[in-house]
Amino acid sequence: MNSRSSLAAVIGIWCLLILVTPLLVGRIPLIAAFLYLFFSPICHQLPERSFFLFGHQLPVCARCIGIYLGAFSGSFFARKNSPPPWVLVAAVVPMALDGGTQLVFRESTNVLRFVTGLIAGFVVVFYLYAAIASRK
Repeated sequence: MNSRSSLAAVIGIWCLLILVTPLLVGRIPLIAAFLYLFFSPICHQLPERSFFLFGHQLPVCARCIGIYLGAFSGSFFARKNSPPPWVLVAAVVPMALDGGTQLVFRESTNVLRFVTGLIAGFVVVFYLYAAIASRK
């Protein structure tokens, strides 16, 4: 397995754990509780900023699931050479503006959080893969 496939597999498993957690709540609650606890240090898990699946909250917020699903999708397109730095800025700035301005000026929506996270995650993985590939 090459490093791009490995990266896609790791991110895919991460996303799968997030998406399967709500399904486990009623079936295997101990594992579901562990997964919610596992993801809690990396996400605030605020219910009003999270999506729900089958009536149960995902263990990460809308922005985080967007980042992870974006990174998973982007991992299939990443190349050994990263794009120019302005691409990273263009992808991350909308997410930063959404997150920053919602603290002071307005309330964001979960769809906007998800979409800006998806864009950022899709692009950031290009730089991550280029860094991994350059170490070989």
